[in-house]
Amino acid sequence: MRLYIATPINSRKEKSFREKYLAAKHRFEMLKELVCFDPRFDAFAEIVSTFSVNPYGMYTEEEALGRCVTAILGCDAIYLDHGWQGSKGCNLEYRVAKIYGKEILEYDSM
Repeated sequence: MRLYIATPINSRKEKSFREKYLAAKHRFEMLKELVCFDPRFDAFAEIVSTFSVNPYGMYTEEEALGRCVTAILGCDAIYLDHGWQGSKGCNLEYRVAKIYGKEILEYDSM
């Protein structure tokens, strides 16, 4: 099974996009490690995120979001990181997961 981790990027407090991107990527790597050791996530063999489909931040925001939507469609569930409600991208990812019946897990409800 595949799990998509959605963590805010643009809504972060860092000033430049590069700083936001790197901080969000670091957060994703931390979450990925936590998920690997949390028995609640044992069913998920693969972890996916915007960093899987946009590894170097080389796409425009619109292109990156399109790639994220495609990735979510190929996943079984989505994990919404803390603060996702303040992120346009995470809100879009949430709506895609909800519309397509993906299992939705939230940081704030765990």
